[in-house]
Amino acid sequence: MKREQKLRNLILDKYKSLRQFALEVNIPYSTLMTLLSRDIGGASFDIIMTICTKLGIDPKEI
Repeated sequence: MKREQKLRNLILDKYKSLRQFALEVNIPYSTLMTLLSRDIGGASFDIIMTICTKLGIDPKEI
């Protein structure tokens, strides 16, 4: 499973929608969708840390 799909699944396991998660972590929905539809490797470190902190996971897990 690709990293992006794994992250999408982790988000949807805890939240009703990707939009709800984006609002919870205070990042633009478009940024989250770009991150999940392209390579997560191009995302900023701050955004990845924000997402991982909110999900309660270690960034190494993704």
